Amino acid sequence: MKGLREYVIPFIGLKNGLHHFNFEIGAPFFSHFPDSLIRECGLFVDLAFDKKERLFVLNFDISGTISTECDRCGQALDLPIHGNHTLYVKKGEQPEEEDEEEDITWIADGESELDTSEWIYEFIHLSIPVRKLHPDLADGTPGCNPDILARLGHNEDQPKDSDPRWDQLRTIIKDK
Repeated sequence: MKGLREYVIPFIGLKNGLHHFNFEIGAPFFSHFPDSLIRECGLFVDLAFDKKERLFVLNFDISGTISTECDRCGQALDLPIHGNHTLYVKKGEQPEEEDEEEDITWIADGESELDTSEWIYEFIHLSIPVRKLHPDLADGTPGCNPDILARLGHNEDQPKDSDPRWDQLRTIIKDK
């Protein structure tokens, strides 16, 4: 991708063995991906690049915080994330009969560099927890805005009007 040249690894000049690359990821990185869920962040990626003759093993260690909204109260939240993802890159032509595996990527023999920007983008998004919540306080209560939680809880406390037809069915089921 244009503008993401710093995430391209020219592996042709590297000796076989382990190499480390460090990247600092911020808002400018995600501006190149219009469908990104992330706009503001402070992330670090430590890429361990293990070069072998016809195989590269890439281990992405992602840590930092992203700015998002709490799923419980909707307030702003600086969410810490951490992820560790491994990707295998093989040189040569991809065999047709082999099942396509998600963690194996094939590159042509003539390639001389790897663009890691899309993998970094994907692995960061995979590192985001499913539920984004404020951490609980020391006493075990939610760390969300108490006013909003009170408003949300108010609707649950009101008695629900029940349809008398359903009440009759419930009594029949209980009697069995």
